[in-house]
Amino acid sequence: MGVWLRTNKQNNYYWKCIVKILGQDLGYHQFEMHKILKDMFIPDSSTDLSTADFNRYCEEIRIWSQTELGIILPLPKNKN
Repeated sequence: MGVWLRTNKQNNYYWKCIVKILGQDLGYHQFEMHKILKDMFIPDSSTDLSTADFNRYCEEIRIWSQTELGIILPLPKNKN
């Protein structure tokens, strides 16, 4: 059985509910915010993450955002 890469639904959630919100709150362009998050939480490319790994990546960002910045990010409606 192969490893499933992140889904379009996960990707849309990430860009709209994580990157966009944090970028707006912190004053970064979306691409800058994505690079900052990627550099903080994953050593390589986020495009190669499995669906489970991508869920963990988003969860780590949500926890960091709430505990370190006081910014509560919305949960995905469906994690996959």
